[in-house]
Amino acid sequence: MKRVAIIGLGNFGYYLGKELTERGFDVLGLDVRKDVVQKAKNDIAVAVVADATDKNTLQDLGVDQVDLAVVTIGTNMLASILATFLLKEIGVRDVHAKALSEEHERILRRVGADQILFPEKDLALSLAKRIATPNMLEYLPFIEDYSIFELEPPASFLGKTLRDLDLINRFETQVLAVRDGHSQKVIFIPKADFTIRQGDILILLGSNQAIQRLGKLE
Repeated sequence: MKRVAIIGLGNFGYYLGKELTERGFDVLGLDVRKDVVQKAKNDIAVAVVADATDKNTLQDLGVDQVDLAVVTIGTNMLASILATFLLKEIGVRDVHAKALSEEHERILRRVGADQILFPEKDLALSLAKRIATPNMLEYLPFIEDYSIFELEPPASFLGKTLRDLDLINRFETQVLAVRDGHSQKVIFIPKADFTIRQGDILILLGSNQAIQRLGKLE
C-alpha cells in the first residue's frame, strides 16, 4: 500500500486526503490547527496536530518513510517552503507542493519540489476551456501545447466512421479510445471503420489549438 503524507489539512489537503484514503492509500495528514485535524480524523487514515517545519517532528512521525508527500499549506509561504525543503532533506523521494504565486513556485523548485501544484490556476484554465468548448467534457494536460481530452461528438460526426472524419489529417488529433455513454464500455484504439453513434464519447490526443477548433464544430 502506497504511503502518502499531506502537509496542511485545509480544504485542498482535506479533500485530497479523504479521496486517497477512500482509494486505499495509507494517508498521514499533518496540520498545526487542532480544529482542522479533528475534522480530518473522520475521513483520513491518520491525522495529527504537528508542525511540519520541525525536522525532528517529521522523522518521529515516520514521514521520512512515505512514498509521496504533498505540501498543501495555503497561506504561509515560509512554512510551505521550509516544509518542502525538510521533506527532501529527510529523504522523501517525491514531493508535490502547492504554489501561491510564480515567485513561490520558483523557490519551491529551488528547495527540491518535484511537482508544483497550482489548483486555482488549473481549475480556472479548465473552466475557461469548458466555457469556450462546451462539448468538451474532460481535459488533461499532456505535454506543452498538447492535451488529452474527452469530447461529445458534434452532430456532424454522428453516423460517420473515423475514416470518414479523418481527424488526424484534418485536425492533427488522434482518437485514443471511444466510451459508450450508456454502457460505459471503452474501446481502445478504435479502427478506422468504427462508426460514431449518439452517446459516444471520444477520448482524443491533440494540440490545444485543435481542441478549440473541434469545440466549434456543430
